[in-house]
Amino acid sequence: MGMMSDEERDAFLGERRVGVLAMSRDEAGPLLAPIWYQYAPGVAFRICMGGSTAKAARLRAEGRASICVQAEDRPYRYVTAEGPVTVEPLGDATVETIRSMASRYLGAAAGAAYAESFSTPDEVVVTLVPERWRAEVIG
Repeated sequence: MGMMSDEERDAFLGERRVGVLAMSRDEAGPLLAPIWYQYAPGVAFRICMGGSTAKAARLRAEGRASICVQAEDRPYRYVTAEGPVTVEPLGDATVETIRSMASRYLGAAAGAAYAESFSTPDEVVVTLVPERWRAEVIG
């Protein structure tokens, strides 16, 4: 029980988990969205989304976001990170980037099928570079 080491945090984030991305909104509570992510240990999170979504608009406007990743089984664990974001078009890399991300969550065959059927023309990749972390084990 207590705080995770950087190595424990990175191993936890390397497991297949759904994250929750949070970004602020004017005159409303934060916008929260479940997301798939890729994580480069100690460096950054990468998240794909449609470029015309409310999420992408808020991220462009704010330039910052938070992410929470948790384990729902014992021992309960979670990691939160907050920092600046960049939002960049995927362009020609869309299918390969989506295949890589989807394969992490769906397996190789289903991930490839998902990427081949993907049809969002304005897909972007969001990179969140953590400035603040919290990584904890509870019970």
